Amino acid sequence: MLSPFRGVMHSVVTRWADAVTTDGRHWTLYVRGECLYDDVADLERNAIAVPDVKYGTWSGKAGFRRAPIRLPTFDERVRQEGEYLLQAVKAHTHRLPFPLTDRFERWLLHGQTRLPLALLDSCCRRDDCESATAARWTPGQACMAEIEEARTLQAIIADLAGREAQAQWFERHPDGSGIARGTVAPSDTPPPQTLPAACFAPLLVDRGALDDDQAELLQTLLHWQSPSLLQLPDLPAGQRAALEVAACGHALRLAEQLPLYPCIVDNAAITAALVEARLRRAQGDNGRNDTPAKTLSPYYLEIPDP
Repeated sequence: MLSPFRGVMHSVVTRWADAVTTDGRHWTLYVRGECLYDDVADLERNAIAVPDVKYGTWSGKAGFRRAPIRLPTFDERVRQEGEYLLQAVKAHTHRLPFPLTDRFERWLLHGQTRLPLALLDSCCRRDDCESATAARWTPGQACMAEIEEARTLQAIIADLAGREAQAQWFERHPDGSGIARGTVAPSDTPPPQTLPAACFAPLLVDRGALDDDQAELLQTLLHWQSPSLLQLPDLPAGQRAALEVAACGHALRLAEQLPLYPCIVDNAAITAALVEARLRRAQGDNGRNDTPAKTLSPYYLEIPDP
């Protein structure tokens, strides 16, 4: 989940429905609206956007809760596809975290070197590589509201990108290298077509492009993002250990996202943070200064419950 980075969204997908989770415990299930129409090809030909239907929510602890029925005429079909999806979620949730599949990445380019500066977006299919959004990096409103350094860093990254900021899609390969896909706006110095893995910052922002003082600002941001960064699967052990130390300072967020961590380096430290989180919740701590405000997924049209 990018622009800003908020961790990894995991999904279970069937032909006509999909379920998503951002904490590994609570799933939201949707049935795609196209399945309610007899002629799906006609929808595609006319480029008609059909909103998804929220089927309900499920967690291993609370069970399934059906969403309010908005389209009673189509309820039988919605229930059929939704129930099939629910069984798939129950069958696969124990496998979390799933491997990442978004191998296409859109990077903000350094204004001078034309190399990847900060990750803006990602997707799983080449057909979804769109560049409609501005080439602008942000640490997010929740982060900037808590740490002043994030706002300063945002301005620095924008300055490094240049007055006419540009972004480039890359297809990442298993060895970490990336090949440029699509085009960027005309420039005297076009980006290289293929880049080695070292050109793509593992923590999503190129520390090498910053001077020492600016790197300190980035370090502060990474400390704040650490509970989410620990969801990334390919971190070196030393880097993961350092992020775990930082994440223990955000115990409530660490406890929320723990099911999505691919591994743990320091079990004792993580256990201590979980105990702290449990005690804080018992004392009524709502984590207002620890947990970012929850936002709806940008991929689905959500109809608020009455």
